[in-house]
Amino acid sequence: MSYSLYELNEYIRQVLALNFSEAIWVRCELAQVKYSRGHCYLDLVQKDKEGQDIIAQAQAALWALKLRDLRHKLGLELDAILQEGMEVLMLVSIEYHERFGLKFMVQDIDPSYTLGQLAMKRRETILKLSKEGLLEKNKALKLPSVIQRVAILSSENAAGLKDFLNETSSNEFGYIFQFHLFPVAMQGAKVTEEIVTALKKIDYHNFDALVIIRGGGSKLDLAAFDEFDLCKKLALSPLPVICGIGHEIDDTVLDRVAHTSLKTPTAVAGFIIHHNLRFESEVLQLGMKVKDETNQFLQHHILMLQRLSQQVNQSATHQLKHQKMMIDFIEKELPLVLKSTMATAIQALNYLDKSVQFLGPETVLKRGFSITLKNGKIVTNQAQLVVGDEIETVFHQSKAKSVVVDKA
Repeated sequence: MSYSLYELNEYIRQVLALNFSEAIWVRCELAQVKYSRGHCYLDLVQKDKEGQDIIAQAQAALWALKLRDLRHKLGLELDAILQEGMEVLMLVSIEYHERFGLKFMVQDIDPSYTLGQLAMKRRETILKLSKEGLLEKNKALKLPSVIQRVAILSSENAAGLKDFLNETSSNEFGYIFQFHLFPVAMQGAKVTEEIVTALKKIDYHNFDALVIIRGGGSKLDLAAFDEFDLCKKLALSPLPVICGIGHEIDDTVLDRVAHTSLKTPTAVAGFIIHHNLRFESEVLQLGMKVKDETNQFLQHHILMLQRLSQQVNQSATHQLKHQKMMIDFIEKELPLVLKSTMATAIQALNYLDKSVQFLGPETVLKRGFSITLKNGKIVTNQAQLVVGDEIETVFHQSKAKSVVVDKA
C-alpha cells in the first residue's frame, strides 16, 4: 500500500489536530525574529545543556492581530522579549498544512518566565565573574585627577546621550570636555557583539575614562548588560568604566563590574563634573595653603631682618662710641706717651754714647793695652804672622815697629 504526498501530509495534519486540539505552552529560545506586513515570524530553537548545539528547531508566527493584542497587554515588554537570544515561554497552537508544513501560531507569551530565565542567567554570570576575580577588577583602577577625554559607548540617537552631552556642555564651571562616540546597539541581541567590537577600536591611551550610557528601559531591555562576555570585556577594560544605563530600581551585572555605576546619563555627567570640581577645589586649597605659608615665611623673615637690623645698628653705635672713646684717649695720651718715649730714647742714646766712649780704642790704649798691625790691618791671631813679618805696635801716645823672629 502506498500514499501520495498529499495524503500523507493530510494524515499527519489529522493526527496533529486530534492530539493537539488545544494550545500548549512551549519553552524555547528565539533564534531569529523578523517582521513583515504587520506580522512577526520567529525561528525557535532548543540547545543542549552546554548551550552550544541545537537539538530542536521550529518556526512560529505571530499574526498582526494577535501581535496588537499582546502589545496592548504587555506594552514595551513585548518588544524586549521578542529579541534574538531570549528564552521565552509561549502559548502556541500547532498547525500543519499539507503544502506549507508544520508551524506554531503564537497565542500568548509569559513574560515572567523570561524574567526568571534572565535572573537565573544573571546569577550564573555573577558567579562566573566572581570566580575569575573580575567583580572588583575595574573598581581597583584609579580615576585620573581630571576626567576630560571620554570614550562613549551609546546609540547615536539615544535620549540619554543627548541628556549627557547637554549636562556636560552647559556646566556652570566652564569645564571643557573631549568626547568621542563609539556608536553601538544598546538593546537586543547585537549589544554584546557591537560593544566588544567597539572596545577593540578604542585607543585607550587617548582617554581618561570609558562611559556607557543609554536611556531608560525595563528589565528585559537591560538584559544584554547581564551577558557574561560583555561584562568580562568591560571588567578587563584598562580605563575606568562609568555607566549610566537609565534604570532607577534594579541593577545589572554591568553595574557590579563597572568602576562607578550611576542611575542615569545625567547622573554620570554630574559625577564627572563634580569629580573635576573636587580636583579644582583641592588645587585652590593648595594654592591658599601655599599663599598662607609663603606669607608666614615672609613675615617671619621680615621680623628676623628687622631684629638683625636693630642688632646691626646697636652694634655699629656701640663700636663707633668705643672707637670715639679710643680716639679721645689716644688724643689725650699720645703726647704724654711720645714725651715719655723720647725721654727713654735720649737716655738710651746717652748710655750708648758713654758705652762707646768707654769701649773705644783710645780709652783701651790709655788703660795700657796696645794694638798690633800688619800691613795696616789689626792682627788678632798669631796664625796671621810668619817669621820675618814686619809688624807695627800702637801704644797710647806712640808706635813701634818690629820683625817677627819666632812664633811660640
